[in-house]
Amino acid sequence: MKISVKEGRGGKVHIYIDGEYKTTVDKSWWYSEKYREIENINEGELTEFLNSVSFRRAYNKGLDLLSRRPYSEKELSRKLYEKNFSDEAIKSAVQRLKELSLLNDESYAQMLCEHLYTNKHYGAKRIMQELSSRGIDRVTAQNAVLALDKDEINSIVLLLENKFKDKIKDEKGKQRTVAALLRYGYSYSDIKSAFNTVTENSEEEFYE
Repeated sequence: MKISVKEGRGGKVHIYIDGEYKTTVDKSWWYSEKYREIENINEGELTEFLNSVSFRRAYNKGLDLLSRRPYSEKELSRKLYEKNFSDEAIKSAVQRLKELSLLNDESYAQMLCEHLYTNKHYGAKRIMQELSSRGIDRVTAQNAVLALDKDEINSIVLLLENKFKDKIKDEKGKQRTVAALLRYGYSYSDIKSAFNTVTENSEEEFYE
């Protein structure tokens, strides 16, 4: 089979096999690959070539996605899968991005932990849930949470003094606030301690 090319717009190169259009690649990749030196290509070489093209596209899409925001390995893999890339292309692209330190679950987990704790004011339990939902394994998530310089009681106090300040003036509001803080991922004992610090009530009054 004869392979031929035609340069297109935007740095694209169109690939033809026996005069029929086959696929399009970016110019920089084409001129750095061995295929540009091949005039005739057999079935095995064609399959290898198309797999390389799929990898390149998945890799480029991964770069594009990572330029917009960080991703975990599983998040990025899911995104690429939604773009209809093959499992093999996704696996190869993700591996290459990891080798280049552009994709790192440990760094991602640490960054996300800090964001969720500092900006969202989530407790450890909720942070673990959020990390898990983004494809971070349990050990990596636990290590990231443990590395946080956190004081959960103080975090709850700040929430009670600001976000929930006007909602703890009556018993119904207190109950709703406690429920909300539990959803934030704080333990009931820490909520109780923080609540009593703010309201200057006794433990018994808190439970009423």
